[in-house]
Amino acid sequence: MTDSHCTVCHGLGWVCENHPDKAWTEGVGGCQCGAGMPCVCNSGVDGVPDIEAVIVEIETDPKRLN
Repeated sequence: MTDSHCTVCHGLGWVCENHPDKAWTEGVGGCQCGAGMPCVCNSGVDGVPDIEAVIVEIETDPKRLN
């Protein structure tokens, strides 16, 4: 489970792979120059990071987008 009070990722649970001291976000103070990697606060269950907040399903069927 991600720590919502984490001072590194600010509760996102993910940091920049190239700059692990910065949250993986385009927002102020964040960085996305590398891939996202789990923050130290995002150890999850049995060491598997929580990916629920990262995976977002997007509707891609053009017939259903109208």
